[in-house]
Amino acid sequence: MFSIEVIIDAITFSNLIIALAIGLTLTYMTLKVPNFAHGDTAVIGIYTAYTLTIMLGIHPYASMPIAFLLGGGLSIITNILVYRVIGQKGGSITTLMIASIAVEVIIRSSLHIYADIMPKITSTFFRGFTFSKYDFSISIGEATLPGVLIVSTLTITGIVVSLYLFLTRTKFGTAMRATIENPSLASTLGVDVEKVYLVSWFLAGGLAALSGIFLAFQIPSDPESGWGLLLRVFAASVLGGLDNIFGAVLGGAVIGFSEILGIYLLSKPP
Repeated sequence: MFSIEVIIDAITFSNLIIALAIGLTLTYMTLKVPNFAHGDTAVIGIYTAYTLTIMLGIHPYASMPIAFLLGGGLSIITNILVYRVIGQKGGSITTLMIASIAVEVIIRSSLHIYADIMPKITSTFFRGFTFSKYDFSISIGEATLPGVLIVSTLTITGIVVSLYLFLTRTKFGTAMRATIENPSLASTLGVDVEKVYLVSWFLAGGLAALSGIFLAFQIPSDPESGWGLLLRVFAASVLGGLDNIFGAVLGGAVIGFSEILGIYLLSKPP
């Protein structure tokens, strides 16, 4: 019913939605407000990899650790300078949501400025580009597997397994789960709640940046790419329960597969 190419596209797209949904869930569990800037953090990852590729010749896959650190660092800075300050001043959920939208606008506007400036420096377009020409492929029988399928699947699988072991087998992971369940009680028991929040935001930002790189292997990217992903990621996170990291994995897989397979079925002639 479905060709191998459609299945490959569905798996690859699901992988990046899963990464984004995990990150969105992590920030929601600490902020209790959807992070509207989450999709733009993915675009930070795209432009980090693209800049390193164009200016330094670093392969997009090799730039993944740098993008992860940059995305995570940006999320921590945003949390400290914006959300923590508002929270300490007794800001309401509505105020936090408006602040999240404001952060999204600032990041997206900054990306537009960056995309306008960089062509003058590099003589290369910084809009509508893809990483597809940098990808590799592996042939297995009659099927050709693109590198982004292999890399994204291995990466997401490793992340999910690592998160499970981290949350269930380590002392800090236990502290993180306790903080998510009841921050006040966790703080009373000696858990450094703010440290837990910072780690959560770092992981969320890093995962978003990685997902952005995977996206750029599939479709043309520009500063608006993150906004286009946001609705899908919200749907995946809500489907997974909003406060359930591993539910976000299931939600991301369902949304990713549903969209790609649905588009294929609807585009087929009757």
